[in-house]
Amino acid sequence: MNSQNPKAMSNDSRCVFFNTDSEDYRCVVILTVKRATGTFSLVGCIFMLFVIWLLRRYHSLAQKMILSLTVAAFFDSVGYVMGDSHPEGSLCDFQACWLTYFDWSALAWVCLITVNLYLNLVREISTNRYEMSYHLMAWGVPLVMASLPLLKGYYGPAGAWCWITDDHVAWRFGIWYVPLFSLIFLMICCYARIICVANARMQSWLGTFNPERERQKGVKQQGAI
Repeated sequence: MNSQNPKAMSNDSRCVFFNTDSEDYRCVVILTVKRATGTFSLVGCIFMLFVIWLLRRYHSLAQKMILSLTVAAFFDSVGYVMGDSHPEGSLCDFQACWLTYFDWSALAWVCLITVNLYLNLVREISTNRYEMSYHLMAWGVPLVMASLPLLKGYYGPAGAWCWITDDHVAWRFGIWYVPLFSLIFLMICCYARIICVANARMQSWLGTFNPERERQKGVKQQGAI
C-alpha cells in the first residue's frame, strides 16, 4: 500500500494557507482573486500614469507626489500579479521583499501627501524645499522595513503569497500592522484638522454675505431703475 507522507510532500504542491494540496479549490480561489485585484490595480495605475503624462500634471510638488504614489502602487500591483506562493527560497524571498517594500512605499507617499497638505493649508508653509526629504523618506524607510526580515531570514511561504512566515507573527505586527493602523489614525486626525481649518476659513471669507438677500437686493434695484 502506497502512502504519501505529508512532510515529504514538496513545497511546490503545498498550499501553506490551508496546509493542504495546492490544487485545493480554496487556494485556487484566493490566488485568482489576488491576481484579479492586482491586475485591476495595475491597469488603473497605467491609466493614471498615461493621464498624468497626457495632461502634463507633474510640475508642482503635489503633482509630483501623486506621480510617485502612482509609480509605487504600480510596482506594488506587479508584486501581487507575480504568481503562486513560491516554495521557500530566493524567489520567495524576492517576492516577499518586493511586496513589503512597495506596500510601505505606497503607504509612505499617502502619508507624505497628507503631511504636505497639512503644512500647506493649516500651517501655511511652502513645502517645495521638502521635495528631496519626501523622496528620502518615501523610498528609504520602506527599504529599511523590507530589509530587516530579509536579513533575519523571516521571509517564506505565508499563504497565497510569500511574506513573513507564520513562525514570526510578532514581526508581521511590528513591521506592518501596528505602523499601518497607527499611521491611518494619525492621517484621520490630520484630515479632521484640515477640514476644520478649511471650513473656518470659508466662513471667514463669506462673512455675513447672504446670496439670497443679495439677489433680492439686485432685483429691487433693477425695479427701481
